[in-house]
Amino acid sequence: MTINDLLSKKKENVIEKSFNLTISTYPEDSQAFFKEKKKQFTNPVGYTIYQGIEKIVDKLINDESLDSFIPPLEEIIQIRAVQDFTPSQAVGFIFLLKKAIYEELRKEAEPEKLLDFLAQIDSLALVAFDIFMKYREKIYDLKAKELIDRTWWILKKWNIVSEIENETVEKTKN
Repeated sequence: MTINDLLSKKKENVIEKSFNLTISTYPEDSQAFFKEKKKQFTNPVGYTIYQGIEKIVDKLINDESLDSFIPPLEEIIQIRAVQDFTPSQAVGFIFLLKKAIYEELRKEAEPEKLLDFLAQIDSLALVAFDIFMKYREKIYDLKAKELIDRTWWILKKWNIVSEIENETVEKTKN
């Protein structure tokens, strides 16, 4: 039996274990709430993380290309990029998925094939880190633009700037 077949057979256990490990990275008071993964509108964080992990596992089973993992990775990382996670914590869920796969398949899979399969997941971590950095850059850009707008508003309110400067500021904002 191939690793993909074994993973397909253990899919639900892997997803559940990976989801629980990922949720355990949140503060204790949030964990119970996030574990209610079936309610998209009352718990969008838990739902999105669960669905993202499920899509990633499906893509691993189907042996899809690395580019196909970007949408489900983005779904999870968009959430984690705005939370108080360090970069390593934000993308660490990939290694938790790897751990869940290893724990579920280690008894039935050939060790060498399992290690080769798990090595592919390391590539996902690199892609996840790139995605994380893209979203963090967007957040910092938005914060910088907001600061410029506030400063400009205060300067204009106190008549410290003139209209000529306004054009200059508008050019620098774009």
